Order: sequence, then structure tokens, then C-alpha cells
Amino acid sequence: MPAPRPSLSAEAARAAALQAEFNEKKWVWVPDEKDGYLAGWVHQEDDETAEIVMSSGSEIRRVPLYALSKMNPPKFDRVEDIADLTFLNEASVVHNLRLRYGSGAIYTYSGLFLVAINPYQNLPLYTDAIISQYRSKRRDENPPHIFAVAERAWVNMGEERENQSILITGESGAGKTESTKKVIQYLSAIATDAHPRHPSHSHSASMASSFPASPPLGLPRRSSFHTKATHVVSNSTGGAKGRLGLLERQILQANPILEAFGNAQTQRNNNSSRFGKFIRISFSPDGSISGANIDWYLLEKSRVVVRSAAERNFHVFYQLLSSGGSLKDTLLLDRPLDEYEFLNRSRREVDGINDREDWDALINALDIVGFTVAEQFDLFRIVAAILHIGNIDIRSTKSDDAFMPDPSQAERVCHLLGIPIAEFTRAILRPRVLAGREWVTQARTGQQSLDELASLSKSLYEKSFGALVERINRALDRPSSKSTFIGVLDIAGFEIFEINTYEQLLINYTNEKLQQFFNHHMFVLEQEEYSREGIEWDYVNFKLDLQPTIDLIESSGNAIGILSCLDEECIMPKATDLTFTEKVHSIWSGDLRATDHPHPGRTKYTLPKFEQGFIITHYAGKVEYRTDGWLEKNKDPLNDNLTRVLASSSEPYVASLFQDFAGVFADMPPSSSAGFSAGKRRTIKRGAFRTVAQRHKEQLALLMAQLQATQPHFVRCIVPNVNKKPGRVDVPLVLDQLRCNGVLEGIRIARLGYPNRLLFVEFRQRYEIMTPGIIPRGYMDGRKSCIRIVEALDLDTELFRVGTSKIFFKAGVLADLEERRDALLFDVFSRLQAVARKFSARRQMKKVLNRAVAIRTIQRNARVYGELRDWPWWQLYTKVRPLLAATRSDEELRRKDVELQLVKERAERDQRERENLENVKMTLQAEKRKIIEELEAERALTLDKDGMLDRSKKREAELEEEIVALHADLDVLDSQLDRALQLQKEGDEKHETLRVAFDQAAEHLVRMEGQQNEWRAKEAELSDIVLTQESSMVQLQQEHQALQKANEDLGALVSQHDEDLARVKERSEALVSDLQAKLGVEIQSKESLSSKVDQLERSLSYLKQQLTEMTRTSAEYSAMIQNKEDQNSQLLSTITASADEHSRLQKEIVELHAASDRQRAEIHASRANVDRAVSAKIKLQSELDELRTIMETKTSEDARRLEVEKSKEEELTELRSQSSQLHAELSILRENALDKESKLATELDEMRRQHKQLDSAHSSLLDRERGLKERTSKLEAIVVDLEKAKRVVESELQALRSRQIDSDGRLAETLRAKEILERQLHAAQTKYNEIEDTILQMERDAHAGERQLETLKKQLESESAKCKNLQHVMLTQKKEYQERIAKYDHDLNKAITDLKNREWELKQMESKQDKTIVEHVYVLEKAKKVTDQQLREAQEQLQKDAVYIRSLEKAKASLTREVEDFARGGGVDQAERRASERAIKFLEEKANKALASAEAKAKTERAESSDSPTRPR
Repeated sequence: MPAPRPSLSAEAARAAALQAEFNEKKWVWVPDEKDGYLAGWVHQEDDETAEIVMSSGSEIRRVPLYALSKMNPPKFDRVEDIADLTFLNEASVVHNLRLRYGSGAIYTYSGLFLVAINPYQNLPLYTDAIISQYRSKRRDENPPHIFAVAERAWVNMGEERENQSILITGESGAGKTESTKKVIQYLSAIATDAHPRHPSHSHSASMASSFPASPPLGLPRRSSFHTKATHVVSNSTGGAKGRLGLLERQILQANPILEAFGNAQTQRNNNSSRFGKFIRISFSPDGSISGANIDWYLLEKSRVVVRSAAERNFHVFYQLLSSGGSLKDTLLLDRPLDEYEFLNRSRREVDGINDREDWDALINALDIVGFTVAEQFDLFRIVAAILHIGNIDIRSTKSDDAFMPDPSQAERVCHLLGIPIAEFTRAILRPRVLAGREWVTQARTGQQSLDELASLSKSLYEKSFGALVERINRALDRPSSKSTFIGVLDIAGFEIFEINTYEQLLINYTNEKLQQFFNHHMFVLEQEEYSREGIEWDYVNFKLDLQPTIDLIESSGNAIGILSCLDEECIMPKATDLTFTEKVHSIWSGDLRATDHPHPGRTKYTLPKFEQGFIITHYAGKVEYRTDGWLEKNKDPLNDNLTRVLASSSEPYVASLFQDFAGVFADMPPSSSAGFSAGKRRTIKRGAFRTVAQRHKEQLALLMAQLQATQPHFVRCIVPNVNKKPGRVDVPLVLDQLRCNGVLEGIRIARLGYPNRLLFVEFRQRYEIMTPGIIPRGYMDGRKSCIRIVEALDLDTELFRVGTSKIFFKAGVLADLEERRDALLFDVFSRLQAVARKFSARRQMKKVLNRAVAIRTIQRNARVYGELRDWPWWQLYTKVRPLLAATRSDEELRRKDVELQLVKERAERDQRERENLENVKMTLQAEKRKIIEELEAERALTLDKDGMLDRSKKREAELEEEIVALHADLDVLDSQLDRALQLQKEGDEKHETLRVAFDQAAEHLVRMEGQQNEWRAKEAELSDIVLTQESSMVQLQQEHQALQKANEDLGALVSQHDEDLARVKERSEALVSDLQAKLGVEIQSKESLSSKVDQLERSLSYLKQQLTEMTRTSAEYSAMIQNKEDQNSQLLSTITASADEHSRLQKEIVELHAASDRQRAEIHASRANVDRAVSAKIKLQSELDELRTIMETKTSEDARRLEVEKSKEEELTELRSQSSQLHAELSILRENALDKESKLATELDEMRRQHKQLDSAHSSLLDRERGLKERTSKLEAIVVDLEKAKRVVESELQALRSRQIDSDGRLAETLRAKEILERQLHAAQTKYNEIEDTILQMERDAHAGERQLETLKKQLESESAKCKNLQHVMLTQKKEYQERIAKYDHDLNKAITDLKNREWELKQMESKQDKTIVEHVYVLEKAKKVTDQQLREAQEQLQKDAVYIRSLEKAKASLTREVEDFARGGGVDQAERRASERAIKFLEEKANKALASAEAKAKTERAESSDSPTRPR
């Protein structure tokens, strides 16, 4: 009795026990946050909830019934197809996947597609034995495998003559790249097995003869090749690799090359593809591989420069540095890995990756694909150059200009790239840019230069990668007219990082399109075909339409998508990332008009809480994108200087990478030594600007068109856990991926629908053999014949449906029919083989019998011949026979054989020519297809441009309407301004009347004080209050005066960028100190001050006369200069200068707008201070009113005194109100003064800038100045002496300031007189400001002349020696020179007027100073006259230029008035006063700081001048 098998019995016993346990209880799946779902059985349930006893731990949970999921019986554990489950729910699906993954089965069918879970380890599932196991087998004959999907694609391509595609999708790190390699491995192996003799030559004549029984169309059937293929695989000892032909090995070895240059280590995957690829493997009609082609998408070139610290750069960088030999020395790679900037800031080593072994595999792959040594060196040349570029050190000077301290690294880069070092450094540090029609050299900052190097590195790597793929395509491509292909798509999976940028948007957008293609193919097209075929079907909406999200990203119709909006911003001037973000927000999250319908994509768009960007709801979840740097990434700009330099490289490979940017170098003869440039490259159309988004949309549209023209097969790759640990399954993570990929919905439609279908003709041809005699002879309709066949096969009506052109089957039905057909064919072919063997044996026996009869006949004939050989008549017959006509047939046959041989040779030659022409035809057709694709892309781009143009025109019309509305508002504001000016004029008149009334009231108060002896104490208190108010008024006036002085200092500070700012500031401070000293003297002696003011007024009138004369003279010189300029031919330079001036003025307008905004803020602050002062004043007034009430209660005098007191109080009240009005008007006047001062400062800056343009006109007057060189040399010595005297005066000025502090107490006694003097001083100060402006201009002209006289220093020294000898003579001539000073006092210009103002101080110091000062005053006067003449010429030109400045000031004033009118319209006068007071205080502080800094600077300059007194100034 045989022993029982314990393994089978134990397995059966275990299954029986599990089934018994399952039958005892009602088992369910309970949701769990940590583990996803847990098993349990129902203990008790009611209408809505149930008590569940958990299988692990016997914990009892109360769970709602709707949250529970039914559990499948144990016999469905580890089922190969999820669609076979009785209860289809998420818990059952993930439980089945978890069980299979734990047992090492990483592949599981899910309806019509395959689910692959990354094992994170090497499994023995891809050997030659496994390949032979799946060859020519149906899907259900073997366990699920990626090879089964490839086999199904191969069979469908041969049977249906339709292109196939295998879409391998999933998140990053799910194993897509490895699955792609396994598909290619399988296809190469089965193509080799089918054609072992000629594996890579599909067009050879012997290929067809190897399979005479194969049909002319379609691949070999399984029945005809099953035996032979199995035999080949079973007898192979060296494996499939030993049998592969050259083309198959090249296709397989292309993967290591692409992985080295396109893959990198990321946080989720050690070999992550950082680019997408679509590999098309073409097959000839006889089943051999005829070629391959690779399209690539979205290379992450930014990884070359920057990446996360936990990730690596592309593999090839580390592989190259790990290599040995002379290659590294040739590439100048003599440093360790840690010393390369592009590699040492991130991870360097990864577990499981051996860079040295990968380098050897890369070199071997390059050799197999056909790369020559020179071509390999060119590839690594670019990699090494990028490493050297990362080590280039660029720093910034103090002026932020870039410079290269060590050019050694740049020399290495230029040596490898074959470009000159000088041109390379110039293109990086100081490139030439096109400004108008001229090339201008532009200095770059250090950061800008580093950005240029980073951009160069990325462009070099991307272009080299593109050339590498093109070179591989040329090695693999074999054009054929009748070939079909199987495409394998491997593209970067969906990515969600902490910071998602532009690259993540493009990758996720691509995955969104692919997922939509899957959904559309699986759900929409399937149900639409049921409807077209007339099959009874209830449409099921699985809610997996991703079109709203796709429209949100790419739409360019009525609703502008994100990418289209980004393209528009890239061509808009002054567009930034912020404006792009705001525009997208306004389109997709802004308010809709009443007539607009909300776009479905608005529900997928969300605003972020903090960062600049937006949130998009993808099929895989919500992703927040940050828009920093998107415009630059989308434009993908290249430095034209660098591209021109690289295009002219002496290295042919480098020049070929940038041949599209050659420009003037396009006429260079191409080199024939570069293998990469041998093929035809797609040139960039320089006329059409394409952004990265436009190029990607074009590539994606072509990819989707190719996929839609194929029969797709889907492979869903799943990430089991984020830790990359084998054997672990994170259930929530897997569930999330299953939901996103639509796995459950695909299973449901596969179970509900009819996934298998055949045309009537194909079904009849294939299965008619199973129903002999059912179909009558003659014609019969295809539908009726199919119905008869199905009825004869006894199929259940629920398993199939008959449409209008196809017959549909449930899943698995067609597989059963195939098995029945194979069994029938096996029986038929067995009987056929028996008959054939019978025929063969009988034919062999007949041959043996015939051979015996032939031998006997030969023997008989031999005996007869022996007898006839000596017979004379026979001899005669043998001699006559050749002469007979019948014997000539042999010669004819020989001649015909020769002719036949010639015909065969001619036919073979024609066949070769035909094949050559066929190849040319294929090449031309391929080029035609490319041209058509490019034309379609151009048309799509044109449509996008037209849409953008229409939207721009609409926007332009809207802006024009807004401009018209703004002009109308400006007109209204102008009218309001006129009314405000009228009100201001009326306020000025009221101010004058109130001032007179105030004086009269003061006198009346003095008279009333004599009549109020009894109330003297109270009167004293009131008078103290009045004095306090008056002192506050005086303080305000002093603050106003200090503010004016501070504004003057600020006006001087505006011109700090000029060369002579320090000297101008020093002299202006000296003039201010002189005026302050004069003010102290005038307080001590009023009469002397009055006379001085009168003298200033007379000087001012004389200066006005001089100014009129100078203006007239300047006009004459301007006419002369204009005549000179008309004779010159330099009109183009003048126009260019005007354009530059216009651009500068535009910038100044922007600055003026900003300054006006600051002034508005300061005015509001000053008005707030005024408001506080008014509130304090109101409080005092309330106290005064209380005192009046007390006075009224205590009054017992007669009625006359009471009336007098009341009238006095009324007058006091009126005076206080007048005082408050005066304060308000004073604040308004201060604001007007500030505006005027700012205007004057702006005019001063403009005049200084215009003076630089007049320097060219000044050159025409050099002839006259040559005659004055001797006098100006004397003037130089005088200026030095005057500077010494000035320093002494400043020391005394400090003493005068201390005395002035003591005299402040006495100022209170002469308050009214001081007010009158202050008014006069204000007028004089205004005049002084005008004089000072003229002095500054004159000083600039004097310094310009002084710089031209540096060659006369020796003469200056001789003159100074003469001056020392003449000192004694000058003492005797003192009175004579004093009279000369009085005589020429009226002839001095504005600078001499300043010297007259200091005359009194000079007389005080005459005993202390060198008597040579008086001697050189005359020379100074003459020099100043010369500068006056030049000033008059300059002022004429400045007046012309002031017209344009006034227009700018008018625009600024209109904006200022607009703000002020709005403020007045709100009735906030008090707030304005407070703001003005706050602005006054702020300006006072600012002026004090500016004065302090100017004084410190003046002191340092005086110290320097004292150290070098003879230095020309």
C-alpha cells in the first residue's frame, strides 16, 4: 500500500480547519487608523451598530454597520486575480495583496491590469527558465507576472496587427524603471527565440525561408511555433543572453547608459529615474526586432547644481570619479570627490550601489551600443567640465562687481570645452548686451555670475543628454514600412514634497494626463463602446474624471490655465513671480461676474495660508506649489555671449551642442570627426519663442496621440512602505495608492462589463472549426453566423452579448473557448500527423520496391550493351546519332540555363535596388512624419499665441477705459485744486487782517491792565498764560526757521553723489554759521542789522540785474553753440543721449512718487502733532473760561467795569480763535514751503545733471580760458589762504554760538522786533538760497577749470614765493586795496556777495590774518567774473531743460493734490494739522542729524586740508 503524501494532506487539513472556523462565525473587516483594517467576528448587532470581537486580543469594539466590510472565505486567500473575490472591498483587496507580498508573490492581477509591489530585494523571478515558462502561454496558465503582460502585448500585436503600449505607472520609488527593464528583457528574449539564426536582421532573404508555413501577415501563431520555441529554450545552456543578436544586446545595453546619465538616488528610491522615456521596440512581420527608438521628457537638470542634502547627483558623476586609468588625468580630475562643489554638499555613498562596478558596466554598454572612444570621451568631457565649473571661485568687490581671483579652474573648463579663456571670463563677468542698436558691456555682480555658471552647467548637461539619446536612436533605429511596435512608457511618478516647485507641477501634470487616459480607456470608452454596439448597459459614473484639474493647468480657451498664464507673464514687461501668482488667484479664485459660469477647475484650486503660491487637488491628493522663480524656469534663458562662445568651440562635439545659437558662426564648415553630429538634429526655430511649458505640452500631446493609437496594457506599481524595507506593508499607504489608481473601480467594471470582444469575421474564422456543419455553404451575415456558433457551443446568455459589429464576452469566457479550441486542434493535428506518417511510410516502401526493379533493369541493359558493343550496325548508329536534330536539345537546355542564370542575376540586382529604394522611402516617410508633427506643434503654438493676443487686446481696451476714467477724475481733481487755491488765497487775506487785529488787541490789553489794579494777581496769571501761548508761537516760528535751514541742508545732501559734495557742504555750513553770527550781532545792535539787510536788498537788486544780463548773454552763446552743433554730424549720439536722459527721468519720476508717498506720511504725522497742540490749547482755554466764571462771581464793581471785563473776555476769546486759525494757516504755509523746497532741490539735482552735458559746449571756450590761466593760478593760492582763514573764522564762530546762547534770554524782551527781523531774515534767506545755488554752480565750474590747470603747479609755487616777498609791500597798500574792495563790491557775483556778508568778520580778524588776503581778492573777483560768464551760458540751457522738469513736477503735484483733496473732502483738517506737526518734528530731527554728519565731514576735510595746504582744490 503506498504511503500517503503528508504535505498535501497537511495542506488540506489546514484549509479544512480554516474553513470550519470561518463557517462558525460571521467574520468582518473593522477599519483601524494604524493598520488599515483588522479581522473580527460579529458578537452582537442591532439596526445601526454591532459589537465586534477582534481576532487579535479579543478586544470588543462597537462599530457602525456601514463601516464594516465582509470577509471572503479562506479559499480566496492569495488569489491570483482580485476580480475573483466574492466580496470586493478595500479591506479584502489589501488583505489579499498583503498575503501574496508576504509569500514573495509581488505580482497580482486586478481585472484587466497588473499590480506590482516593490519587493526592495532581488528575487529569482526573471531567469531564462521563467521566460520560457511564460512563452506562448495564456494568462491563466501561469502565476501573475510582468512577463505575462509583455506576452499578451506580443500576441495581440501579431494577431491584430495593431501597435501595443505598456504603461507602467506609479509613485516615485514604486519600481517602474525595473519593470521597464524586465519588459525589454522579455521582448528581446522571445524575439531571439523565434529567430535564432538571424536575430537582428529582419530584412534578410533567408529569414522568410526559415518559416515557409508562416502566413504573410501577422506574427507566428502559438500553435505553429509552440514546439520549436519550447525546444530552443529547453536546450539552451548559455541562457538567452548568449543567443541575443547585436540589435537585441544594444537595446538591452541602452538601459545602463540612460540610467547612468538620467537616474539618481532620492529619498524614496536609490535608482530613481529623473526623466521620462517612451521606448518603442519595432518588430518586422516575421517577428524579429527591426529597431527601437527612445523619446525622453522632463530631465531634472537642476539636480546637477542643487539638490537635497539626503540625495545624490546623477550616477555618472560618481562613476566617473571612481574610475581609474588615464581618463581622469586627461579630464584634469585630480581631486577627491569631497573637493567638488557640485557633489560635496549632498550624500556621496549609498548602500547597495557600487560606483566602480557600475562604471565598468557603463563602458561595456557604450562599447556594445557602438560608441567610439572619441564619442565616449566627448560624453565624459561635458561631465568633467561641469565639475570644474562648480569649482570656479567668483567674488565681489566693494562696488559689488564680480571678479575671478583664481582663473585656474576656468582654464581647465576652457581647455575641455575648446574655447578661449578671455572670451569665457568676459562672457561670465562682463557680457555684452544689446542696448538699442549698440552693444554695451555690462558688469555683473558676484551672484549674477554664479547664476550664469549654474545655468551653463544645466544647459550643458541637458544638451549632452539629448545628444546621447539621439546617438542611441541612430544605433537602434531600423526604418521599415510594415513594422509594428510595442511601446513601454516609464515616466516619473507623482511627487509630493515639502517644497513643490515648477518641476513638480510638470511631472504631476503629466501623471494627471496619464491617469486620465487610464480612466478614459477603462471606464469611459468601455461604456461608450457598449452604447455604440447596442448592448443593454446602465451607465456607471465612477467619479474619476480628472479633466477639471487638467483644464486648470493647461486650458487656454476662455479660462486661462496656469501654464498658459505663466506663458503670458513671460512675455509681459516687468512681470514677476508675484504678479503671476496674483493673476492666477484672480482667475481661479477671484469673484465671478453675474454672467459667468463657474469653471469646474475652480473647485480644484485653493489659496495657501502663508506662502506665495497655490494648492491644486490632484488625483493623488492636494499639493501646495510655491511660485518662486517660475518665470525664469519657464523662460529657461541662456546667456547669448556664452552660447556664441561655445558655438565657436574648437571641439566639434561642443560646437554641435550649440549649433542652433551659432549666429554669425553659422557659416563655419562642419567637422566630420564628431560622431554625435552625424545625424540630423532638430533645430530651434529662432523666430518662435518657446517656453518650457509650451515644449512640454507639445511633447505630451504627441505622447498621448501615440498612446491613443495603440492598444494599452497597464501595470500599476505600488510602494509598500516609505522605509524601503522588504516584507513590510503600510496598509494606509497602499490603500491610498489603490484609491488614486482606480484599482477597485477597474475591477468592478471588469466584473460587470464584457472586457473581451472580437469582430464577427475574426470570431467566425477562429471558432467555426469548433462547430462543423452549423454554418451552411455560401454567404451568411456575420452576426447570424456568430449567433449560430455561440448557440452550438452551449454558452450561457449571461456570459456574452452580440453587438452590431462585435461579440462581447465576460472575463474568462474567451479563455475557456481557447482551451476548447486548442484541444480540438490538438486532436485534428494528431489525426493529420497519423495520416501523414502513414503516407510517408508507404512512399518509402514504394521507393524500396522501385529501387529493386530499377537494379534488375540496369543489369539487363548492361548485358544487352555488352552484346551490341561489337555489332557494326551499332557502331554506325552511335556515329550518326549526334548528327540528328533530336540530339540538339541538350545544347538548347544548356543555353537556356545560361539565360536563366542571367535573368536571376538581373532579378537579384533589381531586388537589391528595390530594397534600397524601400529604405529611402522609409527614411523620407519618417522625415515626413517628423515635419508633420512639427507643423502640428507650430499650429498649436499659433493658436495659443492668437488666444494670448486676443486676451491682450481685451485687456488693452479695458486699460484704455480705465485711463479715460482716470483723466476724468484728474479733471475733477484739478477743479478741486483751483477751489483749494482760491480758499488758500482768501485764508492769506484773513491772516493779514487777523494779524492787524492781534496787534490792536495787544495794545488794548496794555491799556486795560492799568484799569485792573484790584485783579492784578488774576491778571498776572492770565498774562502768564498769554506769554506761554506767545512763547509757544515764538517756538513754532523758531522751529519753522530751523526747519527751513534743515531743508536747505537736506537739499545740499541730495547731491552727495557728486564729486565735490564735501566742499559744497562745508561752504554752505560756513555761510549758515555766518548768518547766525550776523543774527547775534543784529540783536545787539538793531540799527547795524537793519542797514545790513538794506545792503543785502540792494545787492540782491544788483544781482538780479546781473542775472538778466547773464541770461541774455547765455542766450547769445546758446545760439552760437547751436550753430556749431548744426555743422556737426553727431545727431545719432544726441538722440541716444536724449533717450538715456528720458530713461533717467522716468526713474526719477518713480523716485518722486515714492518721495511724495513718504511726504504724505510725514504730513499726516505732523498733523497729528498739531492736533495734540490744539487739544492742549483747548484745555488751557477751558481753564481760562473757568477763571472768567470765577471772576464774574467775585465781581462787585460797577457796571462799567463789568462791561469792560466782558468786552475784554470777548476780545480774548476772539484772539484765541484767531490764534488757532493762525496756527492752522501756519501749518499750511509750512507744507507749501516744504513742497517748494523739495521742488527746488529737484531742480538743483536736474541742473547739476544737465551741467555734465554742457561740458562738451564748454570745450569751445577753452581758447578764452587759456588767456586767464595766469590769473587763475593766483586764485588757487588765494583760495588756499582763504580756506585757512575760514577755519579760524569757524573757531570763532563756535565762541559766537556760545555767546548767542547767553543772548537768548534777552531775545524775549525784543520779541516783536525780532518777529519783524525774522520776516526780513526769511526774505533774505530765500534770496540767499538762490545765491547759494548760483555759488554752487560757479564753484563746480571753477573746480572744472582748476582740474585742467594741474600742469601749472610749478607756476603756483613760484607765485606763492613772490607773494611772500611782497608781504611787506602789501601792508603799506592796505588802504588802497580796501577802497578797491568797495569799488568792485557791486561787480562781484553771488559768491562775492557771500564774501561781503563776511566782511565785518574779516575786519575783526585783520590783525590776526596774513595781509596777503586783500591782495588776492582782486584776482578772485576776476576769476569769479569768468565763472559768471560761464554760468550765464549754462543757465540758458538749464532753462530749456527745466520745462520738462516742470511737467514732471506737475504730475507729482497732481498726485499730491489728489491725496490732499481726498483728505480735505473727508473733513479731517485737524488730522492734517497733527500730521504736519509730526512731519515738522521728523524733519527737524533729520535736519539735525544731517547737519551733524555734515559738520563732522567738514571737520575731517579741514583736517586734511590743513595737512596739505598747497594741494590744488
